[in-house]
Amino acid sequence: MKLKHIPVKSFIKHLNPFVLFRRWWSIKGIKKWLLLVVVIVVFSIVGNQVNAAINRGKPNLGKYQMAVVVKQDMTKTITKEGMLRYNGVVDYPAPSSGIITDIWVKNGDEVKKGQNILKLQSTASVQEQTEAWNQYAAAKSAFETAQTTKMTTQVTLEAARQTLLEAAQERQNMDDRFGVGKRENASADRPSKIFTDNEIEAIKSEETQSRSKFAIAEREFKTADVHVQAAQAALNTSLWKYQLTKDAVITAPVDGQITNLNVQKGETISSKDGFLFRIVNSGELLISLKASESEVLQFQVGQDTQFTTSVYPEATFSARIITVDTIGTEIKNDNGSTIEYLVKIKPESTDKKFPSPLTVDTETVVERKPMVLSVPNAAVTYSAGKRTVNAVVHGKMETREVVLGIISDQNTEIISGLSEGDTILVPKVKKL
Repeated sequence: MKLKHIPVKSFIKHLNPFVLFRRWWSIKGIKKWLLLVVVIVVFSIVGNQVNAAINRGKPNLGKYQMAVVVKQDMTKTITKEGMLRYNGVVDYPAPSSGIITDIWVKNGDEVKKGQNILKLQSTASVQEQTEAWNQYAAAKSAFETAQTTKMTTQVTLEAARQTLLEAAQERQNMDDRFGVGKRENASADRPSKIFTDNEIEAIKSEETQSRSKFAIAEREFKTADVHVQAAQAALNTSLWKYQLTKDAVITAPVDGQITNLNVQKGETISSKDGFLFRIVNSGELLISLKASESEVLQFQVGQDTQFTTSVYPEATFSARIITVDTIGTEIKNDNGSTIEYLVKIKPESTDKKFPSPLTVDTETVVERKPMVLSVPNAAVTYSAGKRTVNAVVHGKMETREVVLGIISDQNTEIISGLSEGDTILVPKVKKL
């Protein structure tokens, strides 16, 4: 069978758009419009396929913006809310009922321990006196119990410390012998003095268990000590309240400055007033904040910190970490429990006056690295345990797996996977 030869000019004539249009227009009825729809659909499909083939691998600049991997100094900070207060504040409780008959000081006065502050005429009933005595007796019993518990935990702590020292020494002796090529167990009662695998594991296990028991004992002792301090404070308060059920001259319990003295001569007061006055016996300010398990290891004594307050919104104050708890406190809630660690921060000297207590926002630099590779945080994708960044190579997108370092508020350190000067893609932020 011979193929019919079609002259080129004739073929071009048949593809002439004007000729095609006249032929299409000459078609009668609905066929003309069906043919138009088919042509549009075919051209749309072919066009999309061609466009996809041309742009395959190229980044969609409608979703991304380009950035460059650069080297820069990076710092990692932890931002936490804390509580600023004077280191030593003593509240003197208000009596169950009474009348202020005289006042000898005013707010801001410096007083010495035992100095007369005010005179009180008690109006407490016999029942109120009895209740105050019973509260004092209960507080005294609780204080004695707390002291006994502390002494018991201290004995347990010292025993755990001694056990740990012995276990650690035995482990060290074994490691020292192994270090010089000696594997004999001098205490073994058998013909072969060579350490067995079970003996080696037993010595290691004993040290590990001893460390755990010591940590538990140390935590229990510190908890008992806190309970003693709380019981002592409760005992002092209950004693003052009992003494205030009788006519009395109130004296300063400690040296310091009088604050919050808001009563007048002749005024009738009651326990609903909370306290009669406060004495600030130390001008030292401290900030306390609570760190999580993942944060506490990043805080270290001596780290620089800054804090801001609502009292001076335009000012930033410098401070330094002075203590970091190594034993945490378990906080139970509806979702289980968490461990919190107390971190104390000492502000630097300032001429500003702060109310106490006061909520502050702290920012602590926990790590610094000079001139490291970095990319914007948004450039890093987390999926299936992998960290990836989309790079642009020869005009096409290429996904690179990366190893990360420190992460700041805006940038992420890249340890490996990218090089300085590489072009990367950062997802555009959607406008609200």
